[in-house]
Amino acid sequence: MEKQEFSVGDSSGETKKSECTEEKFVWPWVGLVANIQTEVDKTGRRVGRSGSTFRDELIEKGFDPTRVQPIWNFKGHSGFALVEFTRDIKGFENAMNFERSYKSDGHGKKDWEKGVHLRDDKPYGWVAREEDYNRGGIVGKNVKKKRDLKTLSQLQEEEERKMVQLVESMSQSIEMKIISKQELEHKVDETSRVLESVELHNYQLNETYKQEVEKMHTNLQGLYQQILAGHDKSMSDLETEREKLENRARQIYINEAEMEKSRLEIEMNQKAMMEQNEANMEAMKLAEKHQAKKEKLHEKIMEMEAKLNETQELELEIEKLKGSTNVMKHMAGSDGDGELMEKMVKTQMELEARETALHDKIMAVTQKERMANDEYQEARKEMIQFWKENEDLVSGEEIRVKTMGHLDTKPFVVAVKKKLRCSEARAGLKAMELCSFWEGQIGNVHWHPFKVDESDGIAKLVVDKNDLKLVRLKSDYGEELYNEVVRAKVEIVEYNPSGGYVVSEMWNLEKNRKATMEEGTDVMLKMRKKLVAMKNKRKRR
Repeated sequence: MEKQEFSVGDSSGETKKSECTEEKFVWPWVGLVANIQTEVDKTGRRVGRSGSTFRDELIEKGFDPTRVQPIWNFKGHSGFALVEFTRDIKGFENAMNFERSYKSDGHGKKDWEKGVHLRDDKPYGWVAREEDYNRGGIVGKNVKKKRDLKTLSQLQEEEERKMVQLVESMSQSIEMKIISKQELEHKVDETSRVLESVELHNYQLNETYKQEVEKMHTNLQGLYQQILAGHDKSMSDLETEREKLENRARQIYINEAEMEKSRLEIEMNQKAMMEQNEANMEAMKLAEKHQAKKEKLHEKIMEMEAKLNETQELELEIEKLKGSTNVMKHMAGSDGDGELMEKMVKTQMELEARETALHDKIMAVTQKERMANDEYQEARKEMIQFWKENEDLVSGEEIRVKTMGHLDTKPFVVAVKKKLRCSEARAGLKAMELCSFWEGQIGNVHWHPFKVDESDGIAKLVVDKNDLKLVRLKSDYGEELYNEVVRAKVEIVEYNPSGGYVVSEMWNLEKNRKATMEEGTDVMLKMRKKLVAMKNKRKRR
């Protein structure tokens, strides 16, 4: 940052004063203009050029004043005006250039004191110093307002002290930010390590699960092959027995005894074959049952894999948000695939139940809050209506009803009279037209003369001083009317931004803010006590 240095230069070549006699300037920098021509109006008061017109003329000359303030006394315009400049080195340079301009033209302070102004009607100007500060009368009084006397060396020391404080403050802020950055980097590293550990654990868990599933598939396949092998062996044995029976049947004709014996053996073998067939049917049913169980088990495995993936995703999200690994540690300590699946399903159900309960609770709280807010707003409307109906009772109280966004016509009348210099009646008519026009602009929701200011690190809505309508209003009718329109627009934006029309609000006149329900209630209780006291007094009479 550049260090501001103040120095006084004079085009006429005057020698600088030494430090012991260093002259004192009025600070913040202010110039003094004298011999401003005035005239007497119809009311008998003296009037002259407005401060804004004089300021524009000085701006065109390159002096860039921030404001020109005419000095008024009981007779009206005193013929003097204060020219204010910015507080920095640029403002000081502009002030000195302003003084040199008048001095080179023979209209400086010394020319004024010599009485040259008695010979012409041009204004005289100079930069206010100690002599002007200690001057008596209305001029000296206005010069002293919110100002002080300082030498250039004092201002230089003050600027240097502020610079040192600023550097120290910025150094401390940088150190704090470095520490904060290191802490954040440490937290990021720690979180990364936790996430890597969780991912590794999940990978190992998935690999173990896949191995167990493959092992289960292998065991089921082996069991099914054993059942089929047993069935084939049984069928082969039955076929062998059938062939034996057929060979025996060929010998039935040998004798009846052997035939009877063979018949009995055949019946027994047929019975045995039927039993074996029943056993084979049971074996087939058992195989089909195992196949069905296998398919159901496969479906369940697929479902459990999906649930496992969902649970793992949910647990990973919880790990990211809470920075803990409790769930994964709990899973790592479980025994067996079935127990792991059961805990995962149970965890998912608990999370879903918590989410549902939290959602229900939020909805209930939101509903209660909405109902409470509706009751609060209804009570506030009733209180405002009570205030309107009993204005005579609350006339002396600090809590009153204020119409937000309503324009006061007085500044309009003053501004119009000052601009047009017309009669009271014409000024009043023109002021009403102008006021009606700006009421329409204030109610226009599409006119938004604001901008977002983040200079303090906090985003806030401020008036856009470059808005064309406001710039023209201020230029045409002055600061007072401009402030009145800005105030009304700000109130509309704050209290009824969507509707754009005026609304009534309880207002604390003493603290200049919106009144609370407690303040309104206190006033109502106080009024009730007054009414009771008045009633008792009438009874005693």
